[in-house]
Amino acid sequence: MIEVVVSRLGVDSANQSHVVILQEKGGHRLLPIWIGQSEAESILIQMHNLKRPRPLTHDLCKSIILGLGGQLQRVQITHVEKNTYYAELHIARDGDVARVDARPSDSIAIALRLSAP
Repeated sequence: MIEVVVSRLGVDSANQSHVVILQEKGGHRLLPIWIGQSEAESILIQMHNLKRPRPLTHDLCKSIILGLGGQLQRVQITHVEKNTYYAELHIARDGDVARVDARPSDSIAIALRLSAP
């Protein structure tokens, strides 16, 4: 498994889609993942530590995980199928780890809020 960090967000000029660029931690390799506008905004809000008057969906997910006594151990991109990336949230609670299927963009937004790799 290769740990990555969010390097930057951008817009693909070819199709005006949002893209999050993940960079290998301590390395130079990059992984672009095209994402939706609302997920891009949520990631950007967290990256710049901006506060919203009401919680966004990813803030709600953070509250649910913590409120149920869980800890987000990590987010893992599990595979790519037909140009679609798949990911999991690994949530630890009471000695067990639940693997929750999630989109990479949502997973990244939640991981940033919980300081998880």
